[in-house]
Amino acid sequence: MSIAPARLGARLAPYVAILVALMIVAAAPVSAADTEVHRVVGIAKAQRGDPWSFGAEGPASFDCSGFVYYSFRRADLLERIGGARRTAQGCWDWFAHRGRASRSHGRRGDLVIWGGGRHMGIYLGNGRAISALTSGVTIHRLDGLTSSFTTFLHVRLERG
Repeated sequence: MSIAPARLGARLAPYVAILVALMIVAAAPVSAADTEVHRVVGIAKAQRGDPWSFGAEGPASFDCSGFVYYSFRRADLLERIGGARRTAQGCWDWFAHRGRASRSHGRRGDLVIWGGGRHMGIYLGNGRAISALTSGVTIHRLDGLTSSFTTFLHVRLERG
């Protein structure tokens, strides 16, 4: 039983079209912003379980601002958070002065401030953040700390 080449081609055409579409999607470049977000979040998540230590900025232990500083410095994106290490309050002031602090519209990779400027971390999306607590670097809910959520600091790693 043989199938004529024209009939075989007609039968395979839908499959070839799907394959070509998948290849185009797979070859599409990832935007620089997606890459930046993935770098920062990936570095931050790799520190889970590392211990807390006052004033530490890694790589073996962290306090909250040292953890944020380390994550952005390792991602080569320190300029996005002002180019220097700052306390949680200092970061809040820096971002607020530039009109980039708000209680809504948090995006993955933004900074999060709790307790009116006493604690900070990195927003992961879906109401979760990662920060260096006294129990170590942990992923938790925004409302999961004893200090109340204060604001998002918009780092502008938005997707293109």
